[in-house]
Amino acid sequence: MNSPQLFSAGYLVQVLGSLLLVCCCILGMLYLMRRFSRGGSGNNARLAVLASASVGSRERVVLLRAGDEQILLGVAPGSVRTLHVFAEPVVPDVANAPQRTDFAAILQSVNPLGTRK
Repeated sequence: MNSPQLFSAGYLVQVLGSLLLVCCCILGMLYLMRRFSRGGSGNNARLAVLASASVGSRERVVLLRAGDEQILLGVAPGSVRTLHVFAEPVVPDVANAPQRTDFAAILQSVNPLGTRK
């Protein structure tokens, strides 16, 4: 009685081809996620959050860079108010600052609001 070979050439080509296809799909999805991620992640983004501080349980003060101006906003549930518009930058641009590569920075970039579940 002849038993079929478990690792014949055709079977190995099929398995390796499937593995290559799955790896290409994963890399393609990673590329698309980075390409179309929300927010301006590049250095040429015209709108960026420079700093943020919590002033209550649901209220925040946010320093925003919009073009060449820096705007201080008060953010509460259901409302956003302009507190002050700075003609001169009060905080240096963080887009040109060196990026942190430690675990906390990576986790913060994945969950930018810092909320815990």
